[in-house]
Amino acid sequence: MKNKLFQLAFLFLFLSFFSVVVNYDKGASPTFFKKEIPQQIDITYALAEPLKSLDPAEANNMSEAKVLSNIFEGLVRYQSGTSEIEPCLATHWELSKDGCSWVFHLRKNVTFHDGTPFNAQAVKISIERQLPPQKKDTMSYGSFTFGMLKKIEVIDNYTINFLLTTPYSPFLRNLAMPWAAPIISPSSLKNLGNDKMLLAGTGPFYLADWRNGAPILLANEKYWDKKPFIKSLSFLPQSPQQRLASLNKGTVEMADVSGLPGDTIKAQNVITTSQSSASLSYLGMFNNRPPFNNDKVRRALCMAIDTRELTKNIFGDQSLAANSILPPEILGYNKNLRPYFGGPEKAKALLSQYGYTEGLDITLITYNTPRPYNPLGGTELATTIKKQLAKAGIRVNVKVYPWHEFKSALRKQEGDAFLFGWVSDNLDPDNFLYTLLASDEITKTNLTHYKNSEVDRLISAAQREQDEKIRKRLYYHAQQIMLQDTPMVFLNYGQDKIALTKNIQNLKLNPFGIPLFAKAYIQ
Repeated sequence: MKNKLFQLAFLFLFLSFFSVVVNYDKGASPTFFKKEIPQQIDITYALAEPLKSLDPAEANNMSEAKVLSNIFEGLVRYQSGTSEIEPCLATHWELSKDGCSWVFHLRKNVTFHDGTPFNAQAVKISIERQLPPQKKDTMSYGSFTFGMLKKIEVIDNYTINFLLTTPYSPFLRNLAMPWAAPIISPSSLKNLGNDKMLLAGTGPFYLADWRNGAPILLANEKYWDKKPFIKSLSFLPQSPQQRLASLNKGTVEMADVSGLPGDTIKAQNVITTSQSSASLSYLGMFNNRPPFNNDKVRRALCMAIDTRELTKNIFGDQSLAANSILPPEILGYNKNLRPYFGGPEKAKALLSQYGYTEGLDITLITYNTPRPYNPLGGTELATTIKKQLAKAGIRVNVKVYPWHEFKSALRKQEGDAFLFGWVSDNLDPDNFLYTLLASDEITKTNLTHYKNSEVDRLISAAQREQDEKIRKRLYYHAQQIMLQDTPMVFLNYGQDKIALTKNIQNLKLNPFGIPLFAKAYIQ
């Protein structure tokens, strides 16, 4: 009997110990993910794209960025309304004279959502997981953001040194990107597995649930900056028709409405806010073969296209007509730059002067889907351009392709000209001029095959230059030469447009068109 009692007592003690161990493990896990979700969410935001991943290393679309920007933070961030950089998880930094060493001093007393302390080691782990040999094929932006890194050195808990292979001034803006750059808790990475719910950042909100592709975020009450007024957010990917219906029924408080007709929003308590986006729609010409290896023929095409009319048809807003390769709010943009103009008669006269007395026949290839810089789609845009060019004696045969086939046709240089566009990755001018015009990019993103040694020199000098004022002058000079050469016709900048209920106050958009909820409130 005593032996049995002893066994029972031992079993009781063992179970008690086991319970303590289990509870300890639970306490060490990110328990905030299990916090009760309120029945009434403060703001439900209808997004334009599906959410495939909320891991910053794997995310790659703008809807994912709109969720990530509330959960995670980087060392630096864009100032509200501009592409200028301000401190975030780093308080300040120094750049060496040779431009190859960036030393960042980190913010102290910051914790990730799972309670893990933020420090230099966390920064190193977040970045190195996206580089060889750890990099996975699903990590889209790691190479772009950090490919110029030679080494990351942890100097102490709150100081970290990025050593670059060569001077590269756009690196600072890379660190503010909503993809790849945000810092993740090392503890949550260890527990990641297939459960993206475990990822923890330092942002003003944390991921509390993710049901049927719709994440729910709750306010981070231990946020290092001012605590958010809004307590809960929900993000709901929907089709254009669903977004309009949700706004009109009042089942969402916000929605992406870029490219949607404004007169279809019937709800009286809904307003829209918009801004030009960091994207560009352009008509490219193959500069490496006739007829567009002649810059005078390229100029004639530019003269014949009325970009203000095009932009009015696309957005109902002529102000989005592009005057150069850089969108507003990007360093180096200058509203006084002007492409060739003059209308169809002057274009016809120029063509005749250079041997095209009977006009010109060209094939224009385009895509069949809406794009961020062209919500109406390539077919309608090409049809309008065809009508405009006909007045100048330029006869256009339009060939339309599904998106993936279109990109293949571009690589093969089918046709004589094409419609395309670019959406900025990092809000740096280099991302437009180098990407679209540099000779080094001809086999990659310089689809016009444009070559100009002076433009190459200016772009390269701007990449190495530390002084933003000097960089601005270099880009301005490069744009002047490029406008004279006319490798492409700049059609329009894109537009970010969001509908929201009138009671949402102090909601700002960054230059990516990402709403910043940290300081917003509901009246």
